[in-house]
Amino acid sequence: MSPKIRKETLIGLLLAAGAFLSGIFILVLIADNVIMPLYTRQGSETEVPNVIDLSQQAAEAELQEAGLDAVLGGEEYDPKRPRGMVINQSPEGGAMVKKGRSVTITLSKGSASARVPSLEGFTLREARNLLEKEGLQPGGIIWYTDETRPDGVIIGSVPQVGTIMRLNSEVQLVVNRIESNMVVNVPNLVGLDLDRAREVAEENYLLIGEIGYARDESLLPETVMSQSIPAGQSAKKWSTVDLTISSAE
Repeated sequence: MSPKIRKETLIGLLLAAGAFLSGIFILVLIADNVIMPLYTRQGSETEVPNVIDLSQQAAEAELQEAGLDAVLGGEEYDPKRPRGMVINQSPEGGAMVKKGRSVTITLSKGSASARVPSLEGFTLREARNLLEKEGLQPGGIIWYTDETRPDGVIIGSVPQVGTIMRLNSEVQLVVNRIESNMVVNVPNLVGLDLDRAREVAEENYLLIGEIGYARDESLLPETVMSQSIPAGQSAKKWSTVDLTISSAE
């Protein structure tokens, strides 16, 4: 073979090899930048929805619909959002993440303070429920007599309505008591839990006085074991009944 032919053949082989390598390079670029991302990401990524200001149940539903799992990250006080509302999330709304990823949500514990509600005109039982709903506790009773109002209703509180207090603070109740010789039958409180015993006593115009504890593993804690005034006995209206309740310790 002549030198000229060998040279032309070599040039042709080099050009062919260059074209072949260029083709491979282009295929690699396409595979790396187009095919692989489509293969690895298509259907596996989702946008994190913004669940802040939603309730826990609504937030969990939104995240589940996006293919994500909700994880409770705790609770924090937030005066601007009611208890149970989402106040923070991680990752943030709008982030792109793989489906199945966990999203941590933080719930509001409500305000660290509570406002004394209006209790005037309510019964003792109703007033206790209203205070507990606001995050406050009923304290002692202050008796007052107002002949123009029904016996046993709340006519005020200490502190007064609208006062801002720390959570779980006690509010004294000013209760109307009209002096009379009226007597009531003492109900049977034995076997009831303490909260229910208090309700039954107040429904019968009686109050729970001192509370003692005794260990009895056969009973649930806070179960009334005995009462100072026997069931069925007559007692003056608004008398106090002392209780002994069970303790696990």
